[in-house]
Amino acid sequence: MNTNVPVQNSLLRADAKLKTASVALEDFRGLVREKVIYILSVNLEGMGLAKRLRHLGFQVGGFVDSRYKKNIDGLPVFGLDAFFNSSDTPNRVLIVATKDRVWKQKSLERAIGSGYVRGANLFTPLDLCPYFPTIEIAGKCNLVCKTCDMGLPGANKGRGHMSKETFRKVLEKLTSEIPFLNSVALYTWGEPLTNSDIAEIIKIANKMGVATEVSSNLESHKHLDEFVLAEPEQIVAPCAGIGERYERGRTGGTWDNYLKGLRRISELKKKHDLNISLRIMYHIYKDNLDSDYDEIQKIAKELGFQVIPILAHLFPGQVFRHAVSGQNIPEVMREAEQNLVFGLNDQLRFAQARKDKPCHIMQAFPTIAWDGRVLHCCNMQTPFVGSRRYLDAPLDEFIAIRDRSAFCTKCMDVGVHRFFDVNIKLQEGENGREVIRL
Repeated sequence: MNTNVPVQNSLLRADAKLKTASVALEDFRGLVREKVIYILSVNLEGMGLAKRLRHLGFQVGGFVDSRYKKNIDGLPVFGLDAFFNSSDTPNRVLIVATKDRVWKQKSLERAIGSGYVRGANLFTPLDLCPYFPTIEIAGKCNLVCKTCDMGLPGANKGRGHMSKETFRKVLEKLTSEIPFLNSVALYTWGEPLTNSDIAEIIKIANKMGVATEVSSNLESHKHLDEFVLAEPEQIVAPCAGIGERYERGRTGGTWDNYLKGLRRISELKKKHDLNISLRIMYHIYKDNLDSDYDEIQKIAKELGFQVIPILAHLFPGQVFRHAVSGQNIPEVMREAEQNLVFGLNDQLRFAQARKDKPCHIMQAFPTIAWDGRVLHCCNMQTPFVGSRRYLDAPLDEFIAIRDRSAFCTKCMDVGVHRFFDVNIKLQEGENGREVIRL
């Protein structure tokens, strides 16, 4: 397959540019006035919105989500029927924060049918905040996974951690430039639990009304307890199978440490009644989607984790270079490719057939590296946006530089932006479970 596709560098794709919020802070204040805000869906974005809106002085009445029966972060949770059958619609504002596209559309339609009006008292989070920034608090990783850029020789060289003092300044600037900033991811290439300041970093975000998501390989437990007790809104624990298969996918890690980490997080959450969403992102390979997957589901049910199966594949930084410039994929990644459900060329063909679709990770901007530089894409280690660090220039300057760059256009024109589209469903077939790409 010829993946060296020519790119029209002179013509930038319109959908490669960042979107701006359609509702400014003061305009939203004028629309809300004395009304009470409700948020549909108790997820990371929903919890972050509730926290941020209260921090900004708005009155939040609770969540709308039939899956939950108890209060979340001190706010009541209402079932959908009870909420939409209420006669108090004129005094309410509803923000539909669910991520599922089908459910989001159905929820908006039901809200409109119940008297809510888009742009007046019915919104989505993207109306207020089109960004989901990433702050890399740890540039170093303690694993060398073969599908990841951090598994390449010398990957940790020259990389470090972001201090709590720098994090505070970064988040203060972010919240001033993005008033409705509701949540941030605290990871990209490094392992967050190697940063000794991690608990204080979570506490700083909590005080500023910003929800946090942290993904950890759980190999290091030194700061685990204080991290969990600081109460991030969401903890993600990636997994690639059981026992030896786990250790193959999470190269350098141990299954025993991972399982101990899961159990400790669950124990602390139950003991202290913490409002933390727990997820296992289960990376599907050729040989871990049957008995291994069943065992993970069993463990997750016992410990209170949600399991989300996703497609394991090579990280797109190297794939971008291969698709655009014909560079060879590193040998260690070629070795890992043998265990993937879909090989490099198969996945590229699948992605290129969808190259006209939007990029699903573009809103993860700005992506601020551990040393303060701003990455163009959260899925790639280069390029950086301009030469200045985030604290040294306004966000608008980084957006302007980014939007003038041909980088996203190059990526999207060869479909690499859809290469990392990991959403799948598992279905039972004649020969066992089958992976269906969505």
